[in-house]
Amino acid sequence: MSVLLTSLGVVGIVVAGRALVRAFRGEPVPAKPKDPPATAAREVDAFAGFPCQLGDVILAHHGDEAWLAGALVFREKTPMAVLFIAPDAGGDRAVYVRPRPQASLLWLTPVAPDALILGREPPSALEHEQERFDRARRLPFRVERLGTGAPDLGEEVIVAEYAAATGDRLVVVSGASAARAWRGRALDPGTYEVLPGKGTLAEA
Repeated sequence: MSVLLTSLGVVGIVVAGRALVRAFRGEPVPAKPKDPPATAAREVDAFAGFPCQLGDVILAHHGDEAWLAGALVFREKTPMAVLFIAPDAGGDRAVYVRPRPQASLLWLTPVAPDALILGREPPSALEHEQERFDRARRLPFRVERLGTGAPDLGEEVIVAEYAAATGDRLVVVSGASAARAWRGRALDPGTYEVLPGKGTLAEA
């Protein structure tokens, strides 16, 4: 034990002596490497495998665009879908995506809170603006909010996707604290472009 303590003491003296010599000579003392920010690492992991991520701009060929400022990331063991929130002066927009190889996305706008009666369990069918929407998918998820502007709907949600005969879509996210809905249409590959933002996977 005494030998070990003596060895540790010698090492400490050597390290301290080297630091003093550097300081005397005016040499910079090497800084301790910093770990990558946990938030940045989590965001990179959250959007891996998706066609877009926070900070990107989606250009729709019909003339609209959306800057992806916030996101609700829906997870099972891994992220299974993302609802991006895009603020806009003329009314907020949302973009709903699933992982590749699914390349189409849903181009959405918020539905007014009083336009639909929504509870904790999304119904099998909804009617909005005299149009019937039948539920095509219902999945429970854990949800993570990233970026800015994404609504707080609790930590556990149910995501329901609806389709109408006209091709319109509804996405309903129902949580313990509230439920929200968005309506729009699908954009297939070739009808939109993704402009990578700063700090995206392409630059990592």
